[in-house]
Amino acid sequence: MDNLETHKLLPSGEWEGFYCYLGEAEQHKMSTELTFRNGKIEGIGMDDIAPFSWHGVYKLETLKLKMTKSYATHQIIYAGDIDENGIWGMWDSVTDYSKYGFSMEMIVHLKEAIKDKIRGGFHIWPKKNKQNSVQDEAEDKVSESLKLKELFLEKLNL
Repeated sequence: MDNLETHKLLPSGEWEGFYCYLGEAEQHKMSTELTFRNGKIEGIGMDDIAPFSWHGVYKLETLKLKMTKSYATHQIIYAGDIDENGIWGMWDSVTDYSKYGFSMEMIVHLKEAIKDKIRGGFHIWPKKNKQNSVQDEAEDKVSESLKLKELFLEKLNL
């Protein structure tokens, strides 16, 4: 593949991670194959909902990205920061409830009622070789738990 991103924080290939719903700490696992090229992101993946595809953009100057996760039935917008721990950020459903014939008042009420299920946080990282040592795995768990705490305390205001 030509013109693949060479930045060490954005290796094309297998990535893994999780997403969480707003107000919940339960991690919903996902695995994905991502390609970073010329400021664009493409990929496919699978989580506990269904298979999906990715399309998005990234900026090396700011180390930020925005991606759309497309399922057969709906789309989710992911916006995040890129750092040595992978990609962290927030997701939000972009479902258009008006196409179902709901009034604006009903849509506002519906979104308020299900707000904890249409937003949340996520973290993905490049999948490592099976040759990781026990020490590497222990360090990863500490890093994951600290970042999850930061995500839920600071960004979700819990």
